Amino acid sequence: MTRLVYEVSERFNAILFRPERGIEPLLIADQYSSGSTCRLFLVRYVIGEGAGGESKRPIFKNELTGYDYEMKLTHPTQERHLEELQSIMELYMYAPTEAKLSRIVVRNLSTGAERPVKAIISEELVSRLLNLYEYAW
Repeated sequence: MTRLVYEVSERFNAILFRPERGIEPLLIADQYSSGSTCRLFLVRYVIGEGAGGESKRPIFKNELTGYDYEMKLTHPTQERHLEELQSIMELYMYAPTEAKLSRIVVRNLSTGAERPVKAIISEELVSRLLNLYEYAW
């Protein structure tokens, strides 16, 4: 299987890999093949424990950052009005959808450094995020 590599700007790379203890990044991409992806989103999550510590699940923070892959343009991080983010993300992580859960490699265009990151590849999910949070592509 071909390894997916996404080349991103220095600015988006810095936002993506900002060191925060216990907080993980997750990328959402709208197309599966490298080089043809148009839009990326970055969300962050922590692993939370359910009642009694028996079930662990991702708890998504209230932030969403957009990235135009073709233009190498980072859209501002939105932190308000994201109440539906948790339920939307859980739907695509656990329910049967057309989404592909994957690990991809992010390459910094400036330095060439590569790092793996978890990703959800889903045109439908990207479309929902665009509609809900009014990013203009």
